[in-house]
Amino acid sequence: MQVDGRSTVRRAAAVLAAVAAAGALAVTAAPGASAGDPRIVGGTPTTIDDFPATVIFNVNGAQHCAGTLVAKNKVLTAAHCTDGVEASQMEIIGGQTKFSDTSGEKAGVSDVWQNPEFTMDGMQHDNSVLTLDKDLSYTPATLVQSADDAAYKTGADVTVVGWGATSEGGDVSDTLLKVSVPVVDNASCAEKYTAAGSNYDKASMFCAGVPEGGKDSCQGDSGGPAYVDGKLAGIVSWGQGCARKDFPGVYTNVGNDYSTISSHIG
Repeated sequence: MQVDGRSTVRRAAAVLAAVAAAGALAVTAAPGASAGDPRIVGGTPTTIDDFPATVIFNVNGAQHCAGTLVAKNKVLTAAHCTDGVEASQMEIIGGQTKFSDTSGEKAGVSDVWQNPEFTMDGMQHDNSVLTLDKDLSYTPATLVQSADDAAYKTGADVTVVGWGATSEGGDVSDTLLKVSVPVVDNASCAEKYTAAGSNYDKASMFCAGVPEGGKDSCQGDSGGPAYVDGKLAGIVSWGQGCARKDFPGVYTNVGNDYSTISSHIG
């Protein structure tokens, strides 16, 4: 879905259409790419047992984004997934390897904190914390902290998981997928995206991918986790299409906003 020549945010398209039709959500994103849903491209199947903090984030009963359990009753997700959506429309489901399964624990959302520095035009500080209306039984993820610079060192291995599309414009995956990609030099990534007309913020974002493309998050993966050494280092945010050559995926830098995020986790 092209919107004002802007970047591809990685929400699920079917949900965007439904919410927009209801007048609840304006679909815009960082200048320079296209709006749509992201999924894991070039990945392999995994199980929720390996990534127990990964949760499904539905809106009005349909696939919207993903998220990460960071406390028994708190989920960290992308701000572009919550922008314009009411808490009453949201549902979180944990404990499912398959999206179509019905055995996972479900929770409603009682409160949404969306980073006030986030804008859909710039996509900077793309993070929100959801407070659930009940505790979930799964093990929460540990966040990378502000001093953990090694997590964002060029070449660091990033593992991204989600139920998103397996190709740009393709169908979402019913099975949880994972892909490993290296952190890309921040200055180089900023240069590429700036030249493409996007607003890349080197402080609140980082890139991960391979030069030849073929491995990436994609539509439907938005808000989901990006792990480095088992800690939550990033949130799936946006990119120029999915898995394109010379355009790595862009992730929210959790360490950069650690103090603010942790203050809302409690």
